[in-house]
Amino acid sequence: MAEDTIRADVILVVDDTLSSLQQLQSILQSNGFTVIVTQDGMSALSKAEYAEPDLILLDILMPGFDGLEVCLKLKNNKKTQDIPIIFMTALTDTDNKVKGFNTGGIDYITKPIEEEELIVRIKTHLTLRKIRQQLQEQNKELKKEISIRQGTESKLKHSQQILEKVNCELETRVLERTTELVQAKQKLEKINTELIQSNQELEQFAYIVSHDLQAPLRSLNMFADLLAQEYHNKLSDEANQYIKYIVDGATRMQALIKDLLLYCRAGKNEQTWISIDLKDIVQLVIQDLHETIERNNAIITIKNLPIVQVNPTEINQLFQNLITNGLKFCSQAQPKIVIDTKLLEQQWLISVQDNGIGIESQYFKEIFQVFQRLHTQEQYLGTGIGLAICQKIVQRYGGKIWVESELGKGSTFYFTLPLKNSVSVKFYSQ
Repeated sequence: MAEDTIRADVILVVDDTLSSLQQLQSILQSNGFTVIVTQDGMSALSKAEYAEPDLILLDILMPGFDGLEVCLKLKNNKKTQDIPIIFMTALTDTDNKVKGFNTGGIDYITKPIEEEELIVRIKTHLTLRKIRQQLQEQNKELKKEISIRQGTESKLKHSQQILEKVNCELETRVLERTTELVQAKQKLEKINTELIQSNQELEQFAYIVSHDLQAPLRSLNMFADLLAQEYHNKLSDEANQYIKYIVDGATRMQALIKDLLLYCRAGKNEQTWISIDLKDIVQLVIQDLHETIERNNAIITIKNLPIVQVNPTEINQLFQNLITNGLKFCSQAQPKIVIDTKLLEQQWLISVQDNGIGIESQYFKEIFQVFQRLHTQEQYLGTGIGLAICQKIVQRYGGKIWVESELGKGSTFYFTLPLKNSVSVKFYSQ
């Protein structure tokens, strides 16, 4: 049925005489009404409640509940009390008519029924009902508007009282301004003292971190340099390369601690970004992980990688975490990791694909939460924060990171970096 189709008025006809019921049904339907019929009072009460007709034609003389009793019950029911009722009767005495009106009827029609009179009376009362409903709705709206206006007036009155109170308080405060200025100065001095103390504590913390963490790294770096100088000619090329790994690893760790200290200083200085080839970053990561790569006989392939403006330490950590995951969560097959880049609108899409054990789809979001692990420590070592760190790093560049995977068929981690300030794409494979 189309939305703009007008609903036909529903008439409930109650008459115990079947022939009369059929006649009324035929007349009403031919005049465009929807008709519900019943032959007894109990059924009439039930149908009136669930069908909620627009008007009821009710015979007075019926077995069981007569029309007057049915009308009284309908008017005592909140759901049916507003339905207009026209009595049908062969009785012509005034007493029955009065009883009908007293029980809640709005009109009566005398049997035998004249079609023209019936239709006129029905239409008249349906029109009156609609007018009453419209008036009721208007009254509701009017009451609502009155309530809103009363509320507004109350708020205005309350606001005026507040304004008068504020004016009074302002006058008092003007008289006490000297005392307030002194108090404000004392508070400011206290805040300045607390701020100086907080800065001193922060500087002390930075010093402790710098001294206690960087000092061992400097010693490691120094002794590695001495070892390289004193035994350079006595060691094999492989041993010398190992020493270089130690020096480079310690240097990168010092840079990481330095960046963490800068982060702890609550962004006093802008983070340093430089233009760097992501190929170089990945090569450093592979160098750091060379023992793990050789032990697993892994193959790492680097395809298209761009030159971008980033913080090298952060991006190093990002790739290290993703590649380490690919090596750690490997299957029985030879580990294979492929790193590639695609150019999208205003951003790079970088992927790290492995052929490992894979991840069930229900855990795609959970794995990026801090301390979330899908395996026990006995199965796979780790802290459960690696991917959370990756997400934090990517989000700092305004990018996104996600995974696509199938259990037993490997995983591909995707993340985006902004195209702004990127230089070019170079092709490199290993």
